Amino acid sequence: MCGVRCAVCGVRVRDGITWQRVRMSEKEIDTGTVRPEIALSWRRSHLSGVNPSTSITINTTGVDPNSRLLRAAAPVLDQISQQIVDTGFCVLLADRDGRIVASLRADDRRIRRAVERLGVVNGSLLGEDCAGTNAVGTPLEVGHSMVIHGEEHYLDSFKGISCYGQPVIHPVTRRVEGILDMTGAGARANPLFAPFLARAAADIETRLLEGSKASEQRLFSAFQRVPNRNHVAVAAIGDDFLLTNRTAMDLLATADHVSLRSLAVDLAPDQSRLVTVHLVSGAQATVKVDRVSGAKGGALFTIQEVDRPERAAIPRSRDHRLSHSERLQEELQRARRRVDALSISGEPGTGRTTAVADVVGESSVSWFNATSIAFDGTEAWTSRLIQAIRERDAVVVEQIELLPASVLPIISDLVAAEEGSPRIILTSGPISDLPPAIAGVATRCPTRIHLAPLRERHAEIAELAQSILAGLAPGYRIAPNAVEALAAAQWSGNIAELKVVLRSAVDASSSPRIDVPDLPEDYRVTARAARLGGRERAERQAIAEALKSCGGNKSHASAQLGISRSTLYARMRALDVTG
Repeated sequence: MCGVRCAVCGVRVRDGITWQRVRMSEKEIDTGTVRPEIALSWRRSHLSGVNPSTSITINTTGVDPNSRLLRAAAPVLDQISQQIVDTGFCVLLADRDGRIVASLRADDRRIRRAVERLGVVNGSLLGEDCAGTNAVGTPLEVGHSMVIHGEEHYLDSFKGISCYGQPVIHPVTRRVEGILDMTGAGARANPLFAPFLARAAADIETRLLEGSKASEQRLFSAFQRVPNRNHVAVAAIGDDFLLTNRTAMDLLATADHVSLRSLAVDLAPDQSRLVTVHLVSGAQATVKVDRVSGAKGGALFTIQEVDRPERAAIPRSRDHRLSHSERLQEELQRARRRVDALSISGEPGTGRTTAVADVVGESSVSWFNATSIAFDGTEAWTSRLIQAIRERDAVVVEQIELLPASVLPIISDLVAAEEGSPRIILTSGPISDLPPAIAGVATRCPTRIHLAPLRERHAEIAELAQSILAGLAPGYRIAPNAVEALAAAQWSGNIAELKVVLRSAVDASSSPRIDVPDLPEDYRVTARAARLGGRERAERQAIAEALKSCGGNKSHASAQLGISRSTLYARMRALDVTG
């Protein structure tokens, strides 16, 4: 038999279209002529552990009748229900998880009952990992519209119907909000399904955009209702909306906006709370949080700085109100004006080399790293160092904690050299972690700068991440939810690790907006998840580990955990588990 093998799954294809055999489970199924995209979907379904004879999983606990998708789609679906009278077709709406969230809109009772017998009702899960190839799960997987003719369905029970699935994409975020599906009995889908659903999806997308504007209007109205009082900061914060008064502009840093938003995550609409927080500036403030109903999670924040009596007589220094980044810039600026020895310390990845480059600028500089001694030998390395001192304006020696004892006197003499000698700049780990002899050299530098680890700079994550993104991918921005997830990480690799994570997120993102799903799996812990109690944290960890060990296959993970797939979905949502 002539033909070639598919590079994706190794199955022989004739003329790139006809699949002679696809081996699944213990048997071979004769597929006849199958489109390549359908064959790939069948392969994904098989790898997800879907049995062709399985029934549909139903989970009604996650269906929110007031979701923004349903609010935007309701009038469009009402109109469609009038247009499909006597056609024998029905229309379904699924959310971004592949869950049916709208009632079946069909006038023909026969098709309605037929679809319901298949288990396709509100709450049904039609993702490919649950229901195989179908016009809801497959468009979600590939990100564009698809027609699925009867025999192309993966489940045997679906082969008597044909469907067309059209993604509903939010005009602002460009993310798929749901799938609009049209279904009819028969071997092939009606060719008019495509233009009909494309127009309907566009109408829903328009209403999603209008809903976003309405949400912003509700936040704006709540903001305007707050009395204008001196020294009281007011901020209205939503997913893509920020409004502050002048006092809030002066008081709040960018990272404070993320911290404030996390205070409203678990509040119900119209619910309030009063908390005391520490701002990036170092100031303590009382914050009243009011969740605004109908504002898509938006909230109003009234912030009043707390005067601490015990410090009333002590003028607060300007440095007390500076973030680490701002203090560092001032220290680097002072270091640039000086010519004496400089020590820059901090954990690996905190930006020691970058800080040195900022200080030396355009000067004539020689760079040395103590790690090179292992390759060059102590004598050759020291000889080059001495030669550089005679020729350069400045000499940089990095990672001095790796210097052999025989070189320390030379470095110590350079640090103590009189004015007019080349400037010596040393980098190392935190001075408190250095051996006494090495620490003794570093502490003799008249100018010392310590770079704090990133885990102590969570309040600056938003600013740092956006700055890094500007260099990696100009025009990209990071969503507040993603900032919260990054702020919950431990960052043992510091800023260098953050750069790697953001580079990965840019590669994974389908739009210029970096959100939680774009982050590497280990960094998708949201602020809400970080606040879970001990038992819930353990449960979340168990689910995450099961999903990881099963390669993301939810069927296998639920079996491993000893729970149903619908329960797994419900707990994943409750505990903010992505996957």
